[in-house]
Amino acid sequence: MRADDVEAVAALAFSAGDDVDRRLGLPPSEPPEVAIAHRRYAHPLQTDPGGAWVAEDEHGLAACALSFRRDDLWILTELSVRPDRQSAGLGREILARCHAYAEGAQARALTTSRDPRALRAYVRLGLEAHACFRASGTPQDVTEPPGIRDGGRQDIPFTEAVDRAIRGAAHGPDLEVLLDSGQQLIVSDRGYAVIAETGGLRLLAAYDEPAARDLLRAVLARAEERRIGVNWITGRQQWAIEELVAARMELASDTGALCLDGDLGPWQPYLPSGAYL
Repeated sequence: MRADDVEAVAALAFSAGDDVDRRLGLPPSEPPEVAIAHRRYAHPLQTDPGGAWVAEDEHGLAACALSFRRDDLWILTELSVRPDRQSAGLGREILARCHAYAEGAQARALTTSRDPRALRAYVRLGLEAHACFRASGTPQDVTEPPGIRDGGRQDIPFTEAVDRAIRGAAHGPDLEVLLDSGQQLIVSDRGYAVIAETGGLRLLAAYDEPAARDLLRAVLARAEERRIGVNWITGRQQWAIEELVAARMELASDTGALCLDGDLGPWQPYLPSGAYL
């Protein structure tokens, strides 16, 4: 991938996702803001150019596969194939090229779309698939606990320490991209969370379940009567499921999977980001 591919990669990722939604009978998604999409898809070129690959044909960009290495963790952040080139082997080929960037990593992680073909491809890589829930709705009767404050870049070293204890690797520069995209970092003395620009939860990590519950309550309390979402909730995160049910959020299992492999740490209490895991 090169710098002049960024706009085409962003467009391809959206069109491929929209095609999956259409085939599965789901409502169409809103396209991301141009600046936010550019920031996300330019990010791998700045931190992990060896993990960013594209495929071209006579019609332009046909596929992309983007990945990161954070400490000893390999993360697949994007795999998209143009709809007219799907089910012809191109996705498998570019995934193999991108997966070569995982060589020597002690762990691997990714989230899947709802496309069953994608899940098959990731299971073939030897990853363990964990079904996920998502929660949506307007939180009810939630009060922000004490001890939560707004954070910023000065708190990234603290978040890195939490990450390494809970998921085996720090987010580091990925958190900076989230902050630059208008998302809010909140912290306590035992963990942190990132609130999406829409008010939902983007990411949460804490040293223990009581701290994780407090951070999730803070996110829900700050929704301020907006309808929000919380995604990538596996069955291991019962603390989160309990808090979301108490806040009268709607739980659904019609989502993708979290695929993991290797020395990841406890991965609990933890709610990952779809893009940065």
